[in-house]
This record gives sequence, C-alpha cells and structure tokens, in this order.
Amino acid sequence: MKQKILFILLTCLFTQLYSQVNTIDFQLALGPTLSVPKTSELTNSNVSGSPEIKSSINIGVFILPSINYSISEKSSIDFGIGYYLDRFSIEDKIGYVTYKGNRNIHQIQTPINFNFHFGNDKSYQFGIGTFANFTVSAKEKGDSNVDSSRIDFIDPNDPLVYNNISIDYEKDLKDNYNSVSFGAFLQLKKSITFSSSKKGFVLLKINQYIKAIKNNDTNSDISQYVEFKNEKEPMTVNLGVGLIL
Repeated sequence: MKQKILFILLTCLFTQLYSQVNTIDFQLALGPTLSVPKTSELTNSNVSGSPEIKSSINIGVFILPSINYSISEKSSIDFGIGYYLDRFSIEDKIGYVTYKGNRNIHQIQTPINFNFHFGNDKSYQFGIGTFANFTVSAKEKGDSNVDSSRIDFIDPNDPLVYNNISIDYEKDLKDNYNSVSFGAFLQLKKSITFSSSKKGFVLLKINQYIKAIKNNDTNSDISQYVEFKNEKEPMTVNLGVGLIL
C-alpha cells in the first residue's frame, strides 16, 4: 500500500513538473575537485611514532547532469546525479614507517539544494544542500619508507644498514569507507552567456562529508589499552563550468 501511495505521489510530482516545462532547465556541469588538507591523530597518545594521517591538496574531477526547477524569480531547486573522483595526497605515519601516496575515491553522488537568487539581474544563485554518496571504489598507491635510523637497536653508522628503505605499496580501502554516506554543501553559481543561443554558469561548491569513513573498531583487543580516534571526514571544493541544455 505504501509503495502504491509513493508511486502515485511521484507520478503527480513529475506530471506537475512537466506541465510547467518552462520552469525546468536541464544542466551539465564539470570541472576539477580540490581536496582540503586535514591532519588526523589516530590515538590519544603523545608518544613519538603515534599513528597519524595527513592529507594535502590533490586534484580530481566531477561531472554532474542536473535539473534546475524554478520556484519563483528569487528561488529554485537543483537535483542531480553525477560522478565524482576525489583525490587526496596522503602521508600516513605509523612508528618508523611512513606511507606517502595518492588516494583515489570514485563515487556516485545525488545532490539536492535550494537556491536563493540575487543580484540586479538575478544572475547569482546561493545554494544550501545535501547529498547522498555511493562509494564505487577507494584505492591508495605510493611508497612506504622505513626509517631504520630511529630504531634503537640498529647502529645508524653501520655501513651494512640502510637508513631508509622504500617499498612500493597499493591498498584497496573500500572496506574503510561506508558504501552509502551523506554530506552537506554550500554552492555559489553565476549565470553567464556563451552566445546568443547558449547560456551557462560557473560554480563554486564546498562539500563536507558525513560518516563517509568507517569508525575504528572499539571492540578490538588492543582498544583496551589504547584509545583510538577516527580519521577526519573529507572536505572538498568543486570548481565547475556548466551548460544549460
């Protein structure tokens, strides 16, 4: 019964939208994504060598087909479904070992937001919204470095000892991420004109992920002795150019 009611409501909604086709714009936006640097201390210990993850700026890409539904001259709603590749430069330290690499997160996102139109010609749109995020894959690749000079029982002056040992690594991190997560974002769009018949926009979008990364296992045996902390949730910035189709 609930499914029938939902189907009827959705049918009525789409009928209403298509009956007001002049208020609907189909849009396509694409551009780079930039990761925001963050440092995550993974334990409450101040001991040298405590695990820590630093992420720094890297560049990914997104492509987002969407619908803009005009409510009035001063407001509208955006809804879309798009592909996002978020990339992070990672430095992961655990004791004497440092992992340096690039983390690539492939995702499908369904953002929806409410826009406030402003400016003399209402060409600016300020949007507040949320998104559902579906993780497709998450991988990290780089080099691991062992600093043997910091190990007490090894003589760093011994010619037979290599002070720095570097090994390539590749990790599949999909199990570290929730398959479905959510987030919130702020967005600013500016309408532009490419030609007399083609209009578009430029956009700036700031995304904060929520519950994208799984929490540490508090039931593990070692958690009885060490208080673990979770890696901080990602934040990204999207810069895009869009076409109104």
